[in-house]
Amino acid sequence: MKEIKVISTSECANCQLLYNAVLTIVKVKGIDAKVEKVIDVKEVVKYGVMTTPLLVVNGVLKHAGTPIPSPQKLEELLSDV
Repeated sequence: MKEIKVISTSECANCQLLYNAVLTIVKVKGIDAKVEKVIDVKEVVKYGVMTTPLLVVNGVLKHAGTPIPSPQKLEELLSDV
């Protein structure tokens, strides 16, 4: 099972958008994954970036910041591990 995290420092619109998009793709594509939303500045700093939201799959940073990737790109990022 994949571990997918959407990490941010606050409840922002882009963070929620990315989280919802990831949930939709996981459900539609039948990806065996645990999806978690994390709001923690320490988690952001751990990945060495200063922009949110972060998309982390199995501990690997796949995307940071805006714009949010397209659904097609997100699908690639989620299946690329």
